[in-house]
Amino acid sequence: MDANQKLIQFMDSVNRSTDAEISAAEQEAERAAEETLRAAQAQCAAEAASEIAENKAKITAKYQKRMSQVGYRGRTALLSRRQILLMQLFQDLRGRLAEFTASADYAPWLSGLLKKQKPEENSVILLREADMPLSGELAKLLPESCTFRADPAIRIGGLSVLSADGRRCENHTLDEAYAAKFRNFYRDHKIDGGDESCSSL
Repeated sequence: MDANQKLIQFMDSVNRSTDAEISAAEQEAERAAEETLRAAQAQCAAEAASEIAENKAKITAKYQKRMSQVGYRGRTALLSRRQILLMQLFQDLRGRLAEFTASADYAPWLSGLLKKQKPEENSVILLREADMPLSGELAKLLPESCTFRADPAIRIGGLSVLSADGRRCENHTLDEAYAAKFRNFYRDHKIDGGDESCSSL
């Protein structure tokens, strides 16, 4: 084999070796690129999932806060409306009691109270100031030792009987009946503040 053929063979060998190295380098580069791409995709997916979770948590918290505010406003409005209706109801009741005390049935009703449970000797009958003119007729139903006195605490009507020793008081006032009705309504319907609200009516 002459020198020219040997050179050609050497060049072919170098070319084959170079092609093999280039092919191996390309394959390695492709593997590295694929690995880098997979790592980047995994990182992007993790970041996306984290951001989605964070945004979801923010949206959920914002929604819950808004729902809580809406619920609070709704309950406040309901309680306010119920309180207004309750006040109207008891104002109407007080109006009807006032109409009763101005009617012809009121004096006989007072007399009935004294007849039903006749006061003892020396008792004091407490009336509202406006009812003191009725004391003359009512006195006819009582022992002569009983007296009458105006009581500023009685604002709606009725009477109280104070024992001679001042230790016992039988309350037959419309004021007490009205206040008891109000307290019982609040208690039976589990509404707070019945006793406090009663004084304003």
